[in-house]
Amino acid sequence: MDKKKSNVLRTRRLSAKILTFMLGAEDDALQEFAEDSKTGRAAKTLVKEGPLRITLVALKKGTVLPSHHVAGPVSIQTIRGCLRLTTDKGDVDVPAGALITLGPGISHTAKAHDDCAMLITFAMSRNEQAPALS
Repeated sequence: MDKKKSNVLRTRRLSAKILTFMLGAEDDALQEFAEDSKTGRAAKTLVKEGPLRITLVALKKGTVLPSHHVAGPVSIQTIRGCLRLTTDKGDVDVPAGALITLGPGISHTAKAHDDCAMLITFAMSRNEQAPALS
C-alpha cells in the first residue's frame, strides 16, 4: 500500500454522531486510485456504524464487479458515469443521478460503461462480511 493511501486510511473516521463528506472530492481521490489499480476499481467505506455501511466505489470503464450479494437490502446510487447492473431478472443501466435498490440476498454483477462512481448503502447482518469492492 502506498504512503498516500495508508495516511488516508489512518486518519479517517468511520463512525461518529455526525459525519459529513464532500462526495466530489472523495470521488476525485478514488478516481486516481482506480486509475492506478490493476483491478480498475477503488473503494472507500465512508460510514461503518452498527450494521450500516456506506461505501463509495470508483470503477474504470469496462471494469466488472463479479457476482456477489448481501444478506440485507442494498441501494446503489451512481454519481458519475453509467453502470450496468445484472441480476437473474436481467440488465439495468444505472446512469449518473439514478438510484436502484436490491432486496436482501439478490445476487448481482456490475460493469462500468464509462468511468463511474457509485455510492452503495447496505445493512449487514451480525456474521456477514462486506463484499470486497476495492
